[in-house]
Amino acid sequence: MLHTNRLGQGLPISTIIIALLGLVVLIILIVLVQTQITKTSKGLKNVSENVCSPPNTVKSMTDCDDIIFGSFTNLQPGQVCCRPTK
Repeated sequence: MLHTNRLGQGLPISTIIIALLGLVVLIILIVLVQTQITKTSKGLKNVSENVCSPPNTVKSMTDCDDIIFGSFTNLQPGQVCCRPTK
């Protein structure tokens, strides 16, 4: 005998839509986290190398309003690493 009652077989369309939305949100979160990790690793690399790099600038001590204190390898005597003014 063939079964003519096929209720309950297969996924409802609402379940498929919710699963797809969850997948899209997961992908967006992964991209955002990866972007932040990349930015952080670049910043940590500059700190570990002790180099004054952009967006910071090398200026004389009298020309700088916001000094970044530290020992930087690319500075000459009398120069400091400055944060950009806003």
